[in-house]
Amino acid sequence: MQCLIDGRAVHVACVAPQAASAAHVVVLVHGAGNDHRAWQPLLHGLGQAGLAVYAPDLPGHGASEGPLLRSVGEMAAWLLAMLDACGIDRCALAGHSMGSLVALHAAGLAPRRISHLALVGTAWPMRVAPALLDLARTQPDTALRNMVMWSYRQRDGQPLCPECAQRTYARMHAVQAGWPAGDLLATDLALCDAYAEAEAAAARIDAPVAFILGEHDRMTPVKAAQRLRAAWPQASVTLLDSGHELMEEATEGVRQALLELLAHPSGGQI
Repeated sequence: MQCLIDGRAVHVACVAPQAASAAHVVVLVHGAGNDHRAWQPLLHGLGQAGLAVYAPDLPGHGASEGPLLRSVGEMAAWLLAMLDACGIDRCALAGHSMGSLVALHAAGLAPRRISHLALVGTAWPMRVAPALLDLARTQPDTALRNMVMWSYRQRDGQPLCPECAQRTYARMHAVQAGWPAGDLLATDLALCDAYAEAEAAAARIDAPVAFILGEHDRMTPVKAAQRLRAAWPQASVTLLDSGHELMEEATEGVRQALLELLAHPSGGQI
């Protein structure tokens, strides 16, 4: 579907629940250099489970018009505006990587609107190596290829599923099209690196929270989520046999973890 925010077209992939009414409304937020298609492996299965699912393209990504947003806070405010534009009063949020920071910050801005929060492939601080930041600005295609390679489980330095990696590279390369070389990827990585408000946002959230992490994640290693996990000692933690591309490498595990989260009443920690 298409909606308008500040007069600019926004693309939102929607899946209607395969039931008379939705048990939950879930909004899925993609990561850096990506678009809603990062969540494609999960959309049908979540709809089958009775969920109404919305997966937007963030501004300047995929089929959503720009401009690019330059901070997690701006993206979070935009996400809440998207809920308004789609007529969503209250929902669960799930974010992957950069999207996990956006979902977290949005939940902190409007805690009464967010029933559940799932942080997938997350870390905080979400530091980005200076070499990768520089590469994203100067050699974006090389930076993108490296990111994709590091996002999958590996053997002998190569992805276990080279076809999967190639598909992801092609999709993310297409997302960069239409922007000056390196602008989109470098902008996304820089705002992840700069985000410093996670603990303040977490303190305002009183909803069930789940961490869904990949045991072989090299982009956001499990240990990099420890500081954020400390904000919610009772949050559920699911470790999956996956790299950073959890939605593709561990589709059913992510789906089950989301459904388990949503089975908990909102308004308190698990």
